[in-house]
Amino acid sequence: MKILTIMGGPRKGYGAIIMHQLEYQLKLLQEVEFEYLYLKDVNLESCRGCSNCFFKGEDKCPVGNDDRDEIFNKITQADGVIFMAPAYAFHVPALMKNFFDRFSYIFHRPCFFGKIAIGVCNQGISGAKKITSYFNNVASSWGFNFVHRLELRTMPVVGVEKKMVKKIRKTCKKFIKALNGQLYQKPSLGGVIAFKLRKTQHNIAKDETNADYKYWFEQGWLEDDRQYYYDTRIGIIKRIIAGLLNLFLKPQFKKMFAGDPQQIYNKYLKLESLNFEILAQD
Repeated sequence: MKILTIMGGPRKGYGAIIMHQLEYQLKLLQEVEFEYLYLKDVNLESCRGCSNCFFKGEDKCPVGNDDRDEIFNKITQADGVIFMAPAYAFHVPALMKNFFDRFSYIFHRPCFFGKIAIGVCNQGISGAKKITSYFNNVASSWGFNFVHRLELRTMPVVGVEKKMVKKIRKTCKKFIKALNGQLYQKPSLGGVIAFKLRKTQHNIAKDETNADYKYWFEQGWLEDDRQYYYDTRIGIIKRIIAGLLNLFLKPQFKKMFAGDPQQIYNKYLKLESLNFEILAQD
C-alpha cells in the first residue's frame, strides 16, 4: 500500500516533524510505503490563468516542461494521499495554492476515484480548520474519498506534544480503516447536483473540441441513465432536488451553451477581458 504526502510548506519545520510521527504511527498499524513530495523541491511553474487546460486540454498548458506530469503520476500510483500545509495568513502557502491551480482542470475532469485522502494542517494560533476544509473541498472535487481532517497547534506549550501524538494516532486509525474499506465516498447532495448540471451543460453544448466534453463522453457520464461518476446508491431526496434544480436551470443553459462552440469560447474570452479591464480600473 502506497501513501503519498504532498508537503505544501516552503521549509521543513513543524510540518515535517508531524508527518514523520504520522508515518511512524501508520507503520505500527500496517506495512505501508510512504513517500514525501516537497513542493519546494520540485519544478512547478506558476499557473498563467489562460484556461487552456479547461477548454483545450492539460497538454496545451503554455508553461512548458516542468514537473506537473511527474507529480500527477505519483498521485495516480498512490493508494492514499495526505495534503499537508502550515497555516500562512489564514490559508495555505503559495506553493500549495499554485499546486492546486496547476491541476485545476481536474475540478472539471475528476479522475482520482477509489483513492483515499486526508488533510493535515499545523497552525500557530488559528487558520487550520479553514485550510483542512479547503483540502476537503479540493480532494472531494478531484474524486478522492476524503475521510479525515487533522488540525494541530504547534505552539511551544507544555502538554501540546502528547495531545498531538494522540490526535495523530486517531487520524492514522481512520486513514488505515478507510484504505482497507470503502474506497468510494458517498455522494453528497452538492456532488449529485454538480454532476447533474455539468452533464446537462455538456449535452446541450456538445462541443467535441472541448476537453471537458471529450473526457465526460469517454467516461460514459453523458449517458441518459447515468446518475453519478460511478455506480452507487443515491437517495431519492437527493435525486429529486438535483432533478428539480436541473429542470429549472436547463433553459438558462440552453441560452448560454447552445450554438457554435467557437462563438461561445470567444464570448468567454471577451468576458474575461472585460473582467480584467474592470479590475484594472479599481
